[in-house]
Amino acid sequence: MDLEALGAELAAFECDASIEEESSLGTRARALDLIDLVDTVARAHRDTNDVTLLKRQADALAPRLVAANRRLFDRVRVGIRSGRVDRAELRRELDQFTGYAAGSTARAHIGYDALDALVDGVLGIAAQPDATRGPDPEMVHYEPTPARVILDLVDHAGPRADDVLYDLGSGLGQVVILVNLLTGIPTRGVEFQSALCATARGYAEGLGVRNVAFVEADARAVDYADGTMFYLFTPFRGRMLDAVLEKLRHHARSRPITICSFGPCTRRIVEQEWLRCDDPGTIHDYKLAIFHSR
Repeated sequence: MDLEALGAELAAFECDASIEEESSLGTRARALDLIDLVDTVARAHRDTNDVTLLKRQADALAPRLVAANRRLFDRVRVGIRSGRVDRAELRRELDQFTGYAAGSTARAHIGYDALDALVDGVLGIAAQPDATRGPDPEMVHYEPTPARVILDLVDHAGPRADDVLYDLGSGLGQVVILVNLLTGIPTRGVEFQSALCATARGYAEGLGVRNVAFVEADARAVDYADGTMFYLFTPFRGRMLDAVLEKLRHHARSRPITICSFGPCTRRIVEQEWLRCDDPGTIHDYKLAIFHSR
């Protein structure tokens, strides 16, 4: 570990006159990641003078970054709760912190960016609760959807006022809450882990979000009678994925539905003859794929 290089990076962040500005959220996120690295190094080398000095440097910088983030998160959160930040204004806020643009199509979304820091901060996400139930072996471990994928869905899946969106494997609720805030349509999360489900409900209540719901259940056992849009970020695989797709196929006999997928599950979904892909030439694990029932 090059302690001198770490110190130089911290010093560069310290000297950045703009680091506490709202627009510098991405820079602060990188600086906080570096501070976490310094903390890890310090725990492993407690008795080293150079590490002690580095830790003091990091500890002096961290409060400035956390306070700047808190000001931004609180401003947006209060605006949402009060209704002063409407859908259009919220979208403008979000667009400042991502390279994704509304006109972008078939773009790969690999990794996370400053937008994820903003969404997590506004919701109040600090850490993921521990699992409280043993999952089915075919359930995939929880990983949040990159927030710009949610913008992509809103822009290109065409949600209408009479749509109801279900997020299968909704985790901490980012998709459910953000789609509702940006479109106003009813949104539902289906999540097997009770701790995740309860925490997501708390985030929605904290923002005063209405017309969202989180169902603690196995996705194979849920009644989707009102559902018209379904989102999957590879929440399960194998026979479980097949069973859920079959359930949705039967549902699609009574009404047209849209399925949006992200991640490896797209490879299986594209094989479904009862679905038509908007752009089959762009199928990719980390591009949003949009399908419509035939």
